[in-house]
Amino acid sequence: MAKTNTSTNTPEQTAGSIVKARVLVSCAYGEPNDIIELEEQLAAPLGAVIDTDPAAVAYAESIQKA
Repeated sequence: MAKTNTSTNTPEQTAGSIVKARVLVSCAYGEPNDIIELEEQLAAPLGAVIDTDPAAVAYAESIQKA
């Protein structure tokens, strides 16, 4: 099941844009192939556990529908 960032910040308080990412490994963000949404600035240092490439997100979305 996909997880989302449930931040209580309003759009005015959020400095970065929101990006979708594919979870690569079991971690605090979810299980492999989950799709999450988080701020772009938070996604950058998580490259070992998530993938923000649009092709990776599209692949994970396609296998969730199967």
